[in-house]
Amino acid sequence: MSWWSYINGVIRVEPTGRSQPEKRYILDTVLNHLPRVTGSEGDMEIYVSQEYGYNHSSSCDEYGDCTNNLIDLYGGKSRRGWLEMQDHYLLTVHGALRDRHFDETHKEFMNWLCRLGKRIHLEDILVRINDYEKQTVINDDCGLESPFYHLYEWPSWCKESEGEPAWWEHLMWDGMKNCEYPMLLGYKYFNDPDNDAEVERRREFYEHKDA
Repeated sequence: MSWWSYINGVIRVEPTGRSQPEKRYILDTVLNHLPRVTGSEGDMEIYVSQEYGYNHSSSCDEYGDCTNNLIDLYGGKSRRGWLEMQDHYLLTVHGALRDRHFDETHKEFMNWLCRLGKRIHLEDILVRINDYEKQTVINDDCGLESPFYHLYEWPSWCKESEGEPAWWEHLMWDGMKNCEYPMLLGYKYFNDPDNDAEVERRREFYEHKDA
């Protein structure tokens, strides 16, 4: 007879990003680099759902431009519209893990969850882990008193980080000084001597690295 352990629940998270596609890209990349929660016939599965609607909006796009691609009050495209964004995603976790006991699965899941909490801001957790003999429910609102709140590594531009970059920061483009435009787009479209010099300096660095 095989021994099974089970994981079922939902985790609410808030990935960083300047646009909806960037948020999802960062979230997916983080999830793809987390440790496995294993079973002999398959690992724990994670399903990602964006919460319905939006929780904030901006009068310009992720580059700081007021374009005619923004959404107006009537649902059409307009320069006087808004960029609507949803910060929150739901991660549904499910595992029917063969040849695993509770203690093994609990250890692997907590390792997975703590790594996730370092890289993505956790908002709420409700997950049950069980086998035939034992079970636990992780029910945490991730508030200021929660240890999960303090796992998160803030990005380098926040004072809490003391300049240390977060793991996911390499996934975001480098912007121009005093501008939301990516450095490479600025190099392509603008006459900005400082930005041009920095882009060319980096090109030279990579050319020497590959030599």
